Amino acid sequence: MAVDRFSFEHALGTIEVSIEHLGACVVVCVSGGDEPHIGSVVLAEARASLTGEGTSATSSVLNRLGHKDEFVARTVAETLAAALDTTVCCICGIHKDNATSKDIQASTTLGHEIASILLERLAPNSSQQ
Repeated sequence: MAVDRFSFEHALGTIEVSIEHLGACVVVCVSGGDEPHIGSVVLAEARASLTGEGTSATSSVLNRLGHKDEFVARTVAETLAAALDTTVCCICGIHKDNATSKDIQASTTLGHEIASILLERLAPNSSQQ
């Protein structure tokens, strides 16, 4: 699979997303806002759920000092790792100058939004492949 890239508008600005397969593993890059950067890197590995039912994921996180990008990156990496039963690395850096409480609230669902879009694009019957 080649690199799949897309973007969309969000309260934080234009969000750019790319996804690439490295063998059975997946690398996702999420950036945007006023100053795209590397704020957090999350590596998630699929594993059997602790409840004994289904698949979940365990993750390791690297954050730059003062960055909150982990919340988006962790959600994307863990959701995709569990759904695809593989290892996923998500690199994330989104910055909005003078972010308001409304902007921060909007960011709380961004990881789920991105993960849903990616899973749709990766579906076997998707025209995006």
